[in-house]
Amino acid sequence: MSLTQFLICNTLRTIPYRFSTSKLTAKQQIKLRSSIKDVNKYLNKINKCFNPLHPLFSPGLRVADHFPSRITFYSFLFLSDKDLYYHLQKLNHIFRLSQIPTHSITVITDGGVKKFNIALAVAHIWINDSIANQLQLQFMNVTSVKAKLMAIHIGLISAIEHNDTHDIIIITDSIAATSKILESKVNPFQNIVIPLATKIKFFLNKDTRNAIHFWYCPSKAKWPRHKLVDNQVKTNNIPPMCPTSNSYLFNKKKEYDDILKE
Repeated sequence: MSLTQFLICNTLRTIPYRFSTSKLTAKQQIKLRSSIKDVNKYLNKINKCFNPLHPLFSPGLRVADHFPSRITFYSFLFLSDKDLYYHLQKLNHIFRLSQIPTHSITVITDGGVKKFNIALAVAHIWINDSIANQLQLQFMNVTSVKAKLMAIHIGLISAIEHNDTHDIIIITDSIAATSKILESKVNPFQNIVIPLATKIKFFLNKDTRNAIHFWYCPSKAKWPRHKLVDNQVKTNNIPPMCPTSNSYLFNKKKEYDDILKE
């Protein structure tokens, strides 16, 4: 064991956390009748699981290895306003084709982190030139990329579960998020990517006509249909998930603080 490891282990053994129950006096422990676990269950849980040997991340077994021609990405190099204009023209064209009564579904997604460190993921499902479904998910303590990835997740899962669908078009403002679905080094996102990749594999195996197309639409382009999703993420008034001054958890925290002061 190195000196650093020894010092870390020794510190962890000798200095308990300042709110540890082991540091409470007998009088404080008697007065603390409410169970701490009843409070903990309201706090955000971070469960990091990483399986480096999962088949979906092994070369030759990844979704992209099995279906290279049926998972496509459409982006562009932003060199000028003219390049953006031509890209949006193509996006408009593919969107109109997908809304003709066929076997196509378009999913427009966005996600972001708002105040209080609360993230919001939104997906609109478009069928026959109208919004057939609006999906929204709220969670805490994640990066902006993970919020956008979760928006793609909920939208794509909904589209896959729709009957008689052969073509799914995902429109997003984050190519970085879409690339995580097919990467092998995605340990921070495995809890999202593994079930999503499994669903994609099932969908593409079900019918040789099935395909998924990812289209990039930058938020600054203000493409009307993506702007609807973007505005929902930015303007949605989300109540704080942390205790407020008149909440039960805040009052219990005050009770515990008062006990610790004695």
